[in-house]
Amino acid sequence: MPFQLMKIPYLEHFGLMDEPYSTSPNPRYLYVSPTHNLALEKTKWTIAAKRGLAICFGPVGTGKTTLARELAQRIEDDPDVSYVFITNPNFPTPNQLLRAIIQEFEVPETSKSYLDLLNIFKKFLTTQALQHAKTLVLIIDEAQTLKPPLLELLRQLMNYETNTSKLLQVVLFAQEEFRTRLQHPRFRNLVNRTAMSSTLDTLSLADTAAMLKHRWLIAGGKEFPFTEAAVAQLYAYSRGIPRTQIILADNALLAAFLRGETTIDTQLVDDVVKDRGLPDTEPEPPQVIKKHASGNVTSVRRKS
Repeated sequence: MPFQLMKIPYLEHFGLMDEPYSTSPNPRYLYVSPTHNLALEKTKWTIAAKRGLAICFGPVGTGKTTLARELAQRIEDDPDVSYVFITNPNFPTPNQLLRAIIQEFEVPETSKSYLDLLNIFKKFLTTQALQHAKTLVLIIDEAQTLKPPLLELLRQLMNYETNTSKLLQVVLFAQEEFRTRLQHPRFRNLVNRTAMSSTLDTLSLADTAAMLKHRWLIAGGKEFPFTEAAVAQLYAYSRGIPRTQIILADNALLAAFLRGETTIDTQLVDDVVKDRGLPDTEPEPPQVIKKHASGNVTSVRRKS
């Protein structure tokens, strides 16, 4: 059978309509934990208040890309907002990044001169803000890949403002290494222009259980197959990283299907982790688990 015609084997076995634990950044499956909700609300406020630059930090696998897409989805229905979403910002030069931004915002003018492009974009931002009352938002994922000259361009764009507000709202989603980079003196001016920052934490045991059940229900599942102990085991192995939890849960569903089982217990989770054998899981989970307190341009232009 051709690969494109193969179905996910465990869907029928568990009575599912869709994959509950896919790593694709689908906002439909996003579980908005307290840490995700706080980051989302702070970022939305920064945009609404037209404060300029907001940064969302987070370790690998904590849901930054999914949150970025959720943000885009939430502002999409606002007729007064126009946004551009750049998912791969690793451009060789500021000229190329600026041209990509201008193209995605559908700015009608262009020029071969970089300085002229800056003036054209400033004029466009001013017209959109003052004459059309538009809020223009630039969302950049994987911001830790931005080279220093590209960050300098963003700092320049933050200088475009009226007496009361910034003309362009920029939201950066970046791994923790980006925070370390920003400590360098050369980025002091950019840091001083950051109106709001937030950090995505790992999930607690309670949020892990809630996230897994949330995704199970969205996918059409009925009886949740993971025992409480299995969820705790999965949480311990993953160290609270959502992406690792999702991968292990998906592997567990496949293993259960292959064994003809409908319940996932601690032994099955142990077997999945052992078979995976990768360094994103702890070798052995702790015995006692305490609950915590509660081309170079790949851009998606959603609306204009």
